[in-house]
Amino acid sequence: MEAQRKKMVILAVAVAAIFGISFNSFWQKNSVSETASFNNPNTKPIIAVQSKTSEPAVIYLSGAVSKPGVYKVASQLRIVDAINNAGGLVTGADVAKVNLAQQVKDGMHIHVPIAGDKLPSSQSSAQASDKININTADKAALEKLPGIGPSLADRILEYRKANGRFEDVSDLKKVSGIGTAKFNQLKEKIAI
Repeated sequence: MEAQRKKMVILAVAVAAIFGISFNSFWQKNSVSETASFNNPNTKPIIAVQSKTSEPAVIYLSGAVSKPGVYKVASQLRIVDAINNAGGLVTGADVAKVNLAQQVKDGMHIHVPIAGDKLPSSQSSAQASDKININTADKAALEKLPGIGPSLADRILEYRKANGRFEDVSDLKKVSGIGTAKFNQLKEKIAI
């Protein structure tokens, strides 16, 4: 009788251990947060949250990323996650000009500039002095553009705050109050 009782206790402990290990393994697989780090020793780790259920998005990563190119990712991913999936950043990446917390969207072009880059290489510095950068301009600078008053400048700043950097100058048309006609008036005077 005593031997049978010992066998039952050992069996109960073994079953409890198996359940405990299974639960722990399941919990670790379904964890939603992970630490994102870059290949840049000067960058502090960032906590990024990933969603397990999201539609795929196709994005284009360019600039100061280890492996630039076109990627298919979950649309709920943050830009920081997409960059990490592409091997991280290269030395000299200027992450202050990219909203790393923004969610990726299908068709998005994410360009990570090198520190000190101001314009794409196809534009000359002479052109740069004449144009206002819609990603960095403050309210006063935006108001210097033709047809942009204080309220429209505020809407541009609000749009930028909510959606991150403009990826293309034509994205300015997404701001309420800037239609095709107004954009055509501005397109030669703005840069990103």
